[in-house]
Parts: sequence; structure tokens; C-alpha cells
Amino acid sequence: MPKKVYAVRAGRVCGIFTTWEECKKQVDGYAGARYKGFTDIAEALAWLNGGDRPAPPQRPSASPRRSPHPRPSSSTPTRPDSEQDYVIYTDGSCLRNPDGPGGWAAVVTNVHTGEVTELHEGSPSTTNNRMELSAAIAAMSFPKTPAKIAIYTDSQYLKNGFTKGWLKSWKSRGWKKADGNPVLNQDLWMQLDTLYQKHQITFHWVKGHVGIDLNERCDQLAKSEAMKYQ
Repeated sequence: MPKKVYAVRAGRVCGIFTTWEECKKQVDGYAGARYKGFTDIAEALAWLNGGDRPAPPQRPSASPRRSPHPRPSSSTPTRPDSEQDYVIYTDGSCLRNPDGPGGWAAVVTNVHTGEVTELHEGSPSTTNNRMELSAAIAAMSFPKTPAKIAIYTDSQYLKNGFTKGWLKSWKSRGWKKADGNPVLNQDLWMQLDTLYQKHQITFHWVKGHVGIDLNERCDQLAKSEAMKYQ
């Protein structure tokens, strides 16, 4: 199997690295880190110098992962990741919930180029749900033009807001819940609602802390941001 190399376009040190450990030192905790793995050094150098190449066509697996589509359409299957423009994992963390230090993270993969971008920030006093929503806001804000996006999250609160019609119901009641109480985190939900209208977004729930690489990476970045306020 060809040996993999890593190109870092945005990090503490930019360049070509021959091990993931060396690459990780440059991107771990670096806001807006951009890196990509290659098995061909020439392709790595070309990408590092600003060139992008289309990703080879990916054949959908025989049993693609399915999840509820954010827009009501039970007969329409969710697009496979190979047909998205971006696949984005998000996560939020709060060291003491509520009102403790927290952080959020989003790991963005450009499906067409394979380029990976890491986004993350923290807050000295927040809640876990606010961090989950903030991560989704960053994810939806990343594409500068309308795009097809798959968002993977371990937050049922975030996913259900779209896939179970909670957001639509809250808006119809003037941002009130069924019991008449104000919707929590209305400011963030309003931002998400606006961003959602710009793109074609599908939501996928993943179980947290079970070894899913990009979910674990988001968790690590989000917690690192929260720890800055300890």
C-alpha cells in the first residue's frame, strides 16, 4: 500500500509531512486548519501550491447510510455523501452544563477536492445545546454559495429541530413551544433557519464516543476550546 503523506495548507507550519503525528501537531487546535492526505507526493505538492483536482467518482455502497431528510419527503432517499458538495461533522461541549465553559467544532470535507477544514471556538459561559447549535451555524456558513451539505451530529436536539418539524412549529407559534413557553436558544435557531434556506441540507445522527473518527475529532477540538477557559 503506498505510503501516505499529508499536506498542510493552513496550520502552525505549512508543508508536507510524512506522518499523521507530524501533521496533527500543525493543525491540532489551529483555527481554520486546512490539510489533506495523499498517496502521491506530486499531487500533495500541487495541492499545497494552490491546485485542486476533482475527486475520483465514488460508487455508492450497496447499502448506503440512511437518515431522515430535513424536508418532508419520505419517498425520497437521502443523497449519498459522494453526491454532496460538503460533508461536515459538528459537535459541542460544555464542561459544566449549564453556564460553564464550552466549545464547538466543525470538520468540513470538500467532497470534490478532499480538502479538510477545521473550525472551532469557545465560550466562557454557555450550555451544551448552544455549542451544538453554534457548530451547526459555522457548518452552514462555511460554503459561500448555495451547496448540497450533509451534516453529521450526535445532537438529537439539533437534528430533530429540522427533521421532526420542531423549527417549523416554533415559528408558526411565534417562537413558542407547545406549552406556551419561549423557545430556548431562539437567537441561534433563527440564524440556523436563515442559513438552512440557502442550501440543500441533510442531517445524519451519529452516536457519540464510539470511535467515529471525525465525530471524535470534533469532540476533541470542542473540548480543547472549552478548556481554554478553565
